[in-house]
Amino acid sequence: MKIGVNDGHTLRGAGTGAVGIIKEGEHTRLVGEEVRRLLKERGNTVYNCTVDYASTTNESLSLVVQQANREDLDWFIAIHFNAGGGQGVEVYTYEGRQYQDAIDVCNNIAALGFNNRGVKAGTGLYVIRRTKAKSMLIEVCFVDSNDADKYLAVGYEAVAKAIVDALDQHIVVTPTVNSNSSNNTTVTSTKDYSEYAAYVGNRCKELQEKLISLGYDCGGYGADGKFGKGTYESLIKFQQDYNLKVDGLAGKAIFDKLDELIASKNSSYKVKITASVLNVRKGAGTNYAIATTVKKNEVYTIVEEKNGWGKLKSEAGWISLSYTTRI
Repeated sequence: MKIGVNDGHTLRGAGTGAVGIIKEGEHTRLVGEEVRRLLKERGNTVYNCTVDYASTTNESLSLVVQQANREDLDWFIAIHFNAGGGQGVEVYTYEGRQYQDAIDVCNNIAALGFNNRGVKAGTGLYVIRRTKAKSMLIEVCFVDSNDADKYLAVGYEAVAKAIVDALDQHIVVTPTVNSNSSNNTTVTSTKDYSEYAAYVGNRCKELQEKLISLGYDCGGYGADGKFGKGTYESLIKFQQDYNLKVDGLAGKAIFDKLDELIASKNSSYKVKITASVLNVRKGAGTNYAIATTVKKNEVYTIVEEKNGWGKLKSEAGWISLSYTTRI
């Protein structure tokens, strides 16, 4: 992935950050530098979006955003420390979007001994609002409470590793063949599914269960509540099969269609044609055009009823149930 990392606040001039037991501007750089090192070590392309000096706070924020927006980033991450005497880690995203990466950053840092304050709306924060990439601003802990003592005890390396581990588990690596190479060199391509996971939110397992019930394969882990390659590919196939917008995002329209199909599946039944030839119409009534015909003793599955007419599972159309026998 291409990731921009900003060590929050300046070292000199305006906007140097909070001061307590520790100084924010100094420790954002310790954590940020280690985050960049680990991300590079794990094969990511990393950009340093840090500003050390600015004459005004607005200038420093503007320079940070300019650096971030020069590149086509997958993630922009700003490292900060909080102030005000509180306790715990929190992460800010645009509109409080619950990206799994951001949730895992909170969980991983909390596992070091900090309170978990969760993922919150940071739409009003300049760097969240102005950067083009997906963005998160991490408030590691508080500089002016016993949080700072905990932080000094665990060390900036552990905090940085917690952040990178959270990001790393959402980078899916798949081998591909470089067709331009004479020796078929294997290269690596990545896809980050966190945005799709955030979109479906806590309904991921429900989505998987419904797709599986309709015959779609969500991968070896089945309905595990984690949005990965198998779930993404099944959802794309479902969208293609039912002429829905093919974007990998599971919103209301997707769940409505899944529920409709499952209800039809659960209420479907078979009928045998009793008329010599029976018209199949494009709608439930004789005022609809004839689509095709079916013949006596043929068996069909009905998935919906309306005014004495039955809809064929094949999507060929509707038949009058008066000329059928249920079996």
